[in-house]
Amino acid sequence: MAVNHGSRNMALAALDIGTSRIKLGVYFPPDSPGLSVLGSIRNEITYGDDGSVTSSYGMTREASFTLFNMLGKFLRSCRPDRLCLGLSGHVSSLLEWDRLSGRPARDDFPIWMDGTCSPALDMFSSLLGDGRRMLGSFLPPGTNWLLTKLLHRDGDGQGLYLQAGDAIFHELSGEYASHYSSQISLVHHSKKEYVEKLLSAAGVIRPQLPALRTGACAVLQEMCQKFGWPDNSHVFPSMADFFASFHGLRLNSPERFVMGSTSEIAGLYREKDTHVTRAFVSFPFAGGHIDYGSTNTGSNTVSWFVKNILGQEISNGVLEGLTTEAAGVHPGEAPIFLPYIAGERAPFWDRGLKAAFAGLQLHHEAPHLFRSVLESVAFARRQCFEHLGAGHKGKVKMGGGASGNQLWNRIRASVLNSELAVAKEKELAIGGLIDILAEKHHLPAPAMHFSAVMPDRQLVPVYEKKYQEFLQYQKMLLSW
Repeated sequence: MAVNHGSRNMALAALDIGTSRIKLGVYFPPDSPGLSVLGSIRNEITYGDDGSVTSSYGMTREASFTLFNMLGKFLRSCRPDRLCLGLSGHVSSLLEWDRLSGRPARDDFPIWMDGTCSPALDMFSSLLGDGRRMLGSFLPPGTNWLLTKLLHRDGDGQGLYLQAGDAIFHELSGEYASHYSSQISLVHHSKKEYVEKLLSAAGVIRPQLPALRTGACAVLQEMCQKFGWPDNSHVFPSMADFFASFHGLRLNSPERFVMGSTSEIAGLYREKDTHVTRAFVSFPFAGGHIDYGSTNTGSNTVSWFVKNILGQEISNGVLEGLTTEAAGVHPGEAPIFLPYIAGERAPFWDRGLKAAFAGLQLHHEAPHLFRSVLESVAFARRQCFEHLGAGHKGKVKMGGGASGNQLWNRIRASVLNSELAVAKEKELAIGGLIDILAEKHHLPAPAMHFSAVMPDRQLVPVYEKKYQEFLQYQKMLLSW
């Protein structure tokens, strides 16, 4: 059904199904030049002793519908003529869907952190070989890709295989469709089509996957009444959260970036494809090219330290207290931490890497170790940029929840010896979705602001020396 683009009295909304939280934001230009986050609900993740990491679709659905009702309440107060909704979520979630019942075959499903499919990595590598030849751009090996999950799954399932965002799209529209970015390990990155050879190797036929639609939307009818949305509302197929977040950062070429969250993504956007290493995903984007790496080190490393080492529950008060105390520790007094508590993806793609403190002494206390943890993630991101051949190329843009810690930002800027341009709007995926929808409907993009964090010139040489020590300890760790 065609969508009427005539009205300007339009609201844009975005749902982001994140690893730790499910959030919804809205942008209504007549009311405000910026977007507002209406709600955020904790996502429940289950960790198994066998390396499994699963989420619950029932919980995902309930949280999403709760947020949709909140959106309806907001829309009834401002009374737009139309609504356009975008979706995004963590990718490589293998949700087996029963077409007859319109529900998942089982409620729990593995997400991107799940490592139980690692036995399929050899087949993954043999299939892709030269990733550029098959996918149009490179894709490094890793247990988190959807392809490895399909290769490793038990039995010959006859149902559908959806991402969590794809399932929510179906709940809203009755259609099975997805944005190509959500199926990144199964599609040619330029042609934006499924690679039949990969589907065949995984024992999957084309009808078992959602259709790829990059621009078309679905008109909603029944759900408009359910949630109190305008009659003329529509929804776009779900994008990968990283893809939406790239848009949220409003990248210019050449520009480095970090997306700080549970885990982090570091990369470089440039006009031409000059891919230099297979340790990073190479991806056409917005008329240019992005090389980026997903990592296992980010705020999850901080959470692990607080919960498992200090034995405290994560709270703003605890984090603020540790940050204040750590700010008083000179970096030369803090030990070195190798942050690989869950192995590492970019640039190593090695689940066997282990974490370690080096240089521990009797006087070291929690603030020293906490500072070491913050520094270690900054060192790891610097190493990512150096593997990309982009060690000192202008400022680094950063967004996401982890960028709210000002001490961590100052550490990062000094370790990188670069200006850190920190996005004041933290919800990058929501902001990116809103930007995409605004462009499609010829609406002004919401305001986006960055604050500059400069390197501490006194600490730059200290961190240069400490980074080289970090690399030496890392080399020893890799050789064990």
